[in-house]
Amino acid sequence: MKLGDLDFRSNSIGFLRFFFAATVIWSHGYGLGGFGYDALNRLNVNAPSIGLLAVGGFFVLSGFLITRSYETVTSPGRFLWHRFLRIFPAFWVCLIVTALGFAPLAFFYAHGTLLRFFAESPAPWTYVTANSLLAIHQWRIGTLLSRVPYPFVFNSSLWTLEYEFTCYLCVAALGIAGVIRRAPALIAGSALCLFFYYGFVLWRFGGHGMPIILAPLGLFVYFATGSYAYIVRDRVPIHGWIAALCGAALIGTLPTRAFAFIAIPAICYLTLFAAIRLPIRGFDRRIDLSYGLYIYAFPVAQLLALHGVAAHGLAAFGTLTFAIAVSLAGASWFFIEKPSLALKHRAFALRQPGQPSPSSGAL
Repeated sequence: MKLGDLDFRSNSIGFLRFFFAATVIWSHGYGLGGFGYDALNRLNVNAPSIGLLAVGGFFVLSGFLITRSYETVTSPGRFLWHRFLRIFPAFWVCLIVTALGFAPLAFFYAHGTLLRFFAESPAPWTYVTANSLLAIHQWRIGTLLSRVPYPFVFNSSLWTLEYEFTCYLCVAALGIAGVIRRAPALIAGSALCLFFYYGFVLWRFGGHGMPIILAPLGLFVYFATGSYAYIVRDRVPIHGWIAALCGAALIGTLPTRAFAFIAIPAICYLTLFAAIRLPIRGFDRRIDLSYGLYIYAFPVAQLLALHGVAAHGLAAFGTLTFAIAVSLAGASWFFIEKPSLALKHRAFALRQPGQPSPSSGAL
């Protein structure tokens, strides 16, 4: 079986995206609840956290699907419009809900009143405006959340969205330049260069000592690998014995610094293997909670930590965080994401020379 045999109407990608988002919640729960390093970092402090590996798996799937989306819709303008609708509306609402929902709750808990809430500095409204273009420039609102284990920050999960959308722009640029169709090896070469440099950085600094400016490198590697896997999907073998080797390599190198080099290729292959082999099909056919779960879980956990829920243990803290975040994700899907995605049918005149107009059935 090859990756090209993947049924795009019935696969396990939706389940995997949800699973990765839930794994990020579990990983964040250690730090946000004051329980120390997550399970993976307790075994190897130099390794990326299990949450970062989960985000990596998410980026592999994103690279695979987004490259397919570009190839399917054919128009760069339409492609970017689809990507905009998937990311920005729900993101903007999350910023507003944080500034005018989560933050007032934190303020009321600290002061017993909402008087002077809008006098906080940095201000609630600048939290929305300063972060509205995905790059997070304001992490805090006033002095709120000063007494939680991870102080002041309302939503650290949002940092990856800037790089996710940057990858979308790269796909559009490479598509317009003809690289995707005529020179896909450039994508593979770029991924390899980034991989070796990122592996060196992990080897040199460890998962927690890495300069923050270099942190996105791994995300670009995962995305580029997923993108290239889609382009050469008919040549990517999907075999259980290869997946078993990847799993064994991950486990065998976990206590060592070699884990930094093994993790990315192993996670990439295991993610693609699971997408085609897991029997959990059509998980997000009617409702897609993964994005909402990802963007809302962090502020939910911060408020629960503020109210002392972590004192009841990691299991209770994580379960309640997940339950509330899933509820918010459902609201985000039905009231924001799904209505926004319904606008995808709009046509765009901008398309590559010689290509037909996109059909009404394009992604």
